[in-house]
Amino acid sequence: MKTKLRRDIALFLALASAAALGAAGVSCSSTGGGGSSATQGTGGAGASGSGGSAGSAGAGGEGGDFIGSGPNPNGPFLDFPAGPQIDMGVPAQAPELFQGTPAQPQGGPCVAEPPMEALVPTNWTPLRFEWIAPAGHNVFELRLKVDNQVNELVVYTTATSYTIPADIWSGLAGHSAGRDIKVAVRSAQIDGGQLIAGPFVGTEGVVHVAPVAAPGSIVYWTTGAPGSGKTALKGFSIGDTKVTTVLSPEIVGGDTTCVACHASSPDGALTFFTRDASVGTRTVSARKVDGTAGLPTEIQVSAVALGLLGRQKQTAPTLSEKHYTAQDAVAITVMIDPTLTGNSYELVWTDLHTQDPATGWGILPRVGDTHAPASPTFWHDGTTIAYTTATSSGEGVVTAISDADMTMDIYTVPFNDRQGGNATPLPGASDPAFVEFYPVISPGDTLLAFNRFAPYKLPNGAWADSYDEPMAEVFVVPAKGGEAVRVAGNDPPACVDRKSPGLTNSWPRWAPSAEVFNGKKYYWLTFSSKRRDLNNPQLFVSGVVTTVQADGSEVIDKTYPALYVTSQVPEENNHTPAWDVFQIEPPQ
Repeated sequence: MKTKLRRDIALFLALASAAALGAAGVSCSSTGGGGSSATQGTGGAGASGSGGSAGSAGAGGEGGDFIGSGPNPNGPFLDFPAGPQIDMGVPAQAPELFQGTPAQPQGGPCVAEPPMEALVPTNWTPLRFEWIAPAGHNVFELRLKVDNQVNELVVYTTATSYTIPADIWSGLAGHSAGRDIKVAVRSAQIDGGQLIAGPFVGTEGVVHVAPVAAPGSIVYWTTGAPGSGKTALKGFSIGDTKVTTVLSPEIVGGDTTCVACHASSPDGALTFFTRDASVGTRTVSARKVDGTAGLPTEIQVSAVALGLLGRQKQTAPTLSEKHYTAQDAVAITVMIDPTLTGNSYELVWTDLHTQDPATGWGILPRVGDTHAPASPTFWHDGTTIAYTTATSSGEGVVTAISDADMTMDIYTVPFNDRQGGNATPLPGASDPAFVEFYPVISPGDTLLAFNRFAPYKLPNGAWADSYDEPMAEVFVVPAKGGEAVRVAGNDPPACVDRKSPGLTNSWPRWAPSAEVFNGKKYYWLTFSSKRRDLNNPQLFVSGVVTTVQADGSEVIDKTYPALYVTSQVPEENNHTPAWDVFQIEPPQ
């Protein structure tokens, strides 16, 4: 297998057919937050523009290649070409018609991508602009202006999208990192070289080029195009223009029917993953990150530990770099308590070095919490575990409430050398007016992202659960608790005519590291959302910036609208992303 992955690979590969997934409602796909079906939408942005691979200029961060370096840090620069760029099919006199006629103050196109005020990493895929055109408007003018660039980039096109060419974007991202791109789009109706109507002023605003890059790569689960029944794991490095197939049913082979929620060992050598071999079974296993069977000899995970992980019903593995050493290696899973009858899930630790099946595992005590746990996340420093606690937990990831008990909150419990301790609700992520779930800890253990929505009943009288929930939104709270901040990335531009809640903004995951620049710390979040034309889950990335205080603590400063990941296949159902330092070979 060509693709090499390492660290925190979150594989969600359901081998059931799309029809079976839709009928069952909850299966391997329950670890996600995206459905397996899609319906054709109407309206929206136009076709893709052209572009190549992006560079990684302007990485920024402490000790990195800061913006403002070089002999002329402030420019001016000539990354934008002089003179208008005129696409084929545009009348030659279009620039004169646009410039020689007073523009109507409104009625022009609305930019749908990127959202105005979005924060763009310097190593992002060449920036693509998409707009929604009023009926009859057939020629468009896009103007991009940056204060340290000599020229404006002026484009005339008949398309409803434009991608900045790769060479221009690479230079711009390096020279103008940390600056704003002023965006203005206008439209007109031109026929036979004559101006019939317009020009009309459309969106005017700014897009922020971050002073830092976004690190690592994203691997996500896809159920393929509607009706295809082709599930797979696909991935891309930030800046790639296409995705690579990482795992497929053919690659997995054997009697495995599903590979679901998982995490890699912190050193990147092994993947611990949930495995289904038949209906109703669910265990945890491990294998090399390149997908081949067996364990490398340099990693000491005992056969006894693998046997313990292979007990039913077990899922949702999470590990911490602090507790993955030659002396101390632990995996945390969610498991039906084997000492009890019924469907009682618990947080379970497994000693990965154990030679004794009786003493090599245990239930992590959650004193004060009698509810079912799900979807744990292990602090990087190994001190704490956050998890969803709820009335009921299905497969360790799907949580539910009832009339008798409305609990679905984020709790934390100390690891305490496998002894656990008092389980306490996390302030800001345990509001009784909401249900909160799918927690994930940020790099540095500073922020916790999670999903939440106000509880409501479905037409059948049942309460909505956490699976594929349309009303879910992404929030961020300090890891020690505090005020929950609603991420601006939940909302698309108003002209998309889709509002959140209602877009299934689900399963947030952090980039593997954050960088400091001028007292600000830059984090990146990815999640899936059903806001595009096809109403199918697609991946988006949103910036979260904090201010670093004198004592080293951080205050959430601002969150940003979400960028659409243009490298993914738009017709496919893409969700449950994971983001880490995967090493993914680019597509051939």
